[in-house]
Amino acid sequence: MQLPLPIHQIDDETLENFYSENSLLLLDSLHQNFIDVQQPFFYIWGGRSSGKSHLLKAVSNHYLLNNLSSSYIPLEKSQYFSPSVLDNADQLDVICLDDLQIIAGNEEWELAIFNLFNQIREQQGLFSQGKKTLLLISADQPPNSLAIKLPDLRSRLNWGEVYRLDDLTDEQKQTILQRSAHRKGLELPDEVASYLLKRIDRDLQVLLNKLEILDKASLQAQRKLTIPFIKSILKL
Repeated sequence: MQLPLPIHQIDDETLENFYSENSLLLLDSLHQNFIDVQQPFFYIWGGRSSGKSHLLKAVSNHYLLNNLSSSYIPLEKSQYFSPSVLDNADQLDVICLDDLQIIAGNEEWELAIFNLFNQIREQQGLFSQGKKTLLLISADQPPNSLAIKLPDLRSRLNWGEVYRLDDLTDEQKQTILQRSAHRKGLELPDEVASYLLKRIDRDLQVLLNKLEILDKASLQAQRKLTIPFIKSILKL
């Protein structure tokens, strides 16, 4: 059956380029469940620069690259699709719901996610031999702090493993920027990376988007990434 899923593509986020130092226990548990789903539910929360969206995309991409069925659904774009995207989602190997706080209080979405929990829980029956789906949910706060109206959904959000991802420090963001630049074949000196952090929104995704712009500009102009060059490109 064809699933009406809004996001189904491989992009740049991988487990290999995920900054893992803040989440070793979480990653270890996830890898165990990649092999054999014993714990189907993971709830991951943290701020905008904690890396939770990267992690969910990376898990989805990991499954796709291993020829397994997967969907990453950014709920911040839920105005463009309906809760029906979760119909038959229990047929997937993994489903990643990013930014659950966006749909908190929406009865249709809450009911659809509640039903998904129940469907996946049924897969864990004692004598079940069928597909076992892994469900990853992210949000910006712990499950009991969300404005969820459906009490039974709130309880289900605590069924599995709950992890907090700490916000990345400026030093960690600089490391991520430099690693990303290196993968693109760019050299991003310490002083240039530090300048970007001081002059641009510290949200990591914003910084990585700016690096993408600089990569294209550097290639076109055949210039190294220097402070005068990035000032001229980004109008800083």
